[in-house]
Amino acid sequence: MKTLKNILVAALSFAITSTATLAQVDRSHAPEAGPAPTIELGESTMHKLANGIQLIVVENHRLPKVSWTLSLEHKPIFEGNKAGMIDLFGDLMQSGTSLKSKAELDEAVDFIGASLSASAKGIRGSSLTKHTDEFLSLMAEVILSPSFPESEWERLRTQALSGLLASESSPSAISDALTRTINFTNNHPYGEITTAETLGSITREDFQDYHSTYFHPNNAYLVVVGDIDSSIALEKANKYFGNWKRAAIPYQRWDSPDRPRNIRVCLAPVEGAVQTSIKVTHIINMPPGHKDAIAASVMNSILGGGAFSGRLMQNLREDKAFTYGARSSFSNDPLVGTFTAYADVRNEVTDSAIVELLYEIKRINIELVDSASLAVTKNYMSGSFARRLEYPNTAALFALNIKRYKLPEDYYSTYLQKLSEITIEDVSRVAKRHIRPDQINITCVGNPSITESLKQFSTSGIVELYDAYGRPLIERSPAAEGVTANSVITAHYDALGGVKAFSKLKGVQRNGSVEMPGGMNLQFSQTNNYNKKARGARTSMSMSGYDIKVNVVTDKGGFTEKIGSKSIYDGPELIRSQWEELDPIFMLHASEKGITTELQGVEEINGVKYHVISFSLDESINLTCYFDFNLETLSFSKSTIDGPDGPTTTTTTYKKYIEYEKGLSFPIEVITLEGHKQMSTRLGSITINPEIDTSIFKLD
Repeated sequence: MKTLKNILVAALSFAITSTATLAQVDRSHAPEAGPAPTIELGESTMHKLANGIQLIVVENHRLPKVSWTLSLEHKPIFEGNKAGMIDLFGDLMQSGTSLKSKAELDEAVDFIGASLSASAKGIRGSSLTKHTDEFLSLMAEVILSPSFPESEWERLRTQALSGLLASESSPSAISDALTRTINFTNNHPYGEITTAETLGSITREDFQDYHSTYFHPNNAYLVVVGDIDSSIALEKANKYFGNWKRAAIPYQRWDSPDRPRNIRVCLAPVEGAVQTSIKVTHIINMPPGHKDAIAASVMNSILGGGAFSGRLMQNLREDKAFTYGARSSFSNDPLVGTFTAYADVRNEVTDSAIVELLYEIKRINIELVDSASLAVTKNYMSGSFARRLEYPNTAALFALNIKRYKLPEDYYSTYLQKLSEITIEDVSRVAKRHIRPDQINITCVGNPSITESLKQFSTSGIVELYDAYGRPLIERSPAAEGVTANSVITAHYDALGGVKAFSKLKGVQRNGSVEMPGGMNLQFSQTNNYNKKARGARTSMSMSGYDIKVNVVTDKGGFTEKIGSKSIYDGPELIRSQWEELDPIFMLHASEKGITTELQGVEEINGVKYHVISFSLDESINLTCYFDFNLETLSFSKSTIDGPDGPTTTTTTYKKYIEYEKGLSFPIEVITLEGHKQMSTRLGSITINPEIDTSIFKLD
């Protein structure tokens, strides 16, 4: 079999020549194009099984290992009220077969040192060459006879619901949902968003129906890479997959969504956010192999899709210091793709950053790029292409793409030649043809305070509001006449036993358990002393009697200690801890601490109405609380703080208030979601006005 050596040498030679040319370039003239290198791809062998499976084999005998990838080719599926099923299909598919439970299947794969993973579009894995038969037997078992066990589906559903809760506080997840909905609409497969409602409507039978409808050999490619002869690979494929029965595959035609007629601005507001996630985007129609694809890649790389020298990075980061990174993408998709320029910026520069993003997009439409930028970009892209060829899987992927996208046989072998021929005029032509700065969506995820500044970019002057799932947001309505922040908070305490009863508390002792990320379980203990002479709060999490983490706060200060490492509370963390931990009715006393309390109105979320109240104090406290309109109790709260890794939103949910002592009620479970990390604290016992040893609050 031929090797990839020739193509690597040619690609590297092209890169070196380009670098040398760049060092001497006359920036007033485009450099002369060098001779296009001739490259030769590693060989792949093609076979077609009687049942329709198309087999692609790339031999590589350097290591005694073989990888097998079976991929299914069909049009995207619209899930409707079952959105989320396809994302979870692979996990459930490999959770058991008609012959093995999930544990038995995992054990069998591990026993031979193999890997195996499934998705809604196929299955892939690898093993040592000597275990090929054992591995293929397991792979075929998963493909042909998955059991989709009900118990595993319920476990996956629970995990997915927790993931949705995390995504509601994740600016990147919200931005993804918003941008997909706006670009494609929710009536298109690419615009569907998974919600708790759609997860709740999915049944085990939906997975079975999908498998019986789309898992058939006549729309399958089987790619084999590694230490195996082509003839043996064909023999094994026939042995394990040859009896797989053909069947008709449903065909669905999807029309391409429309670009907006002008500039549209959409915002998903996040209370307390200190950054804005911006995307300037619209759909493009450029399937793989399109005549403009290579020139468009060059253009996008110059704009912001490639090296650090991209214009967006140089402008928004290096020149303006608005962001850590600003980039662009230009996706080739057989159905419909997108162009997107994006950056995460500070609230106060949101409008300025959008101005610069639009400026660079318009600039590449109307100005010719300089020859030096073109040379740098082509050099960068040729080097990237060369690096990809170091891996045998690349030759297999190229062969697969040629087949499934019906590309010319020499598409990849002539890539460097076509890249070398791209001119300044080509870059300008594809920019004008495929990027429309006057027909574009601007999506933002950020603080509601930026709304007014965004109106200037909208052709209509309207900023459309959306929730975390890309659904039009029902704007908050004013609270009923006579309802105030104080009356809502008072109603909360009254519903739990009365403001008077809570204000008379001398102390509270809580004990329970904590489920940490990764499934680790700890014991939880919290003591709050409300006596003004020795106010203090101590919270500990322990394992087998040993403290893992301890937090202590008093009127004079506070600290946190983790396995012997102690750090002192200061600034915002101390101010908020003292406010919340040392007063049983702290929300009613916010103004005494200089904290601004404001009733924002009534908001409806997933069919439930909430009174929304914000608490703020400079940069120290930024808390928004949601009180159930009917139950009157605090349902959940959100706060966002700016840390070393950027802003982090914490959502705290209070589950099921239970009456304990003296007619007072407390939540039986508190779920804290910080970024993507979830912690669940479950209350086991509570003691009202216990005897408290105040020495536990010592700060030294």
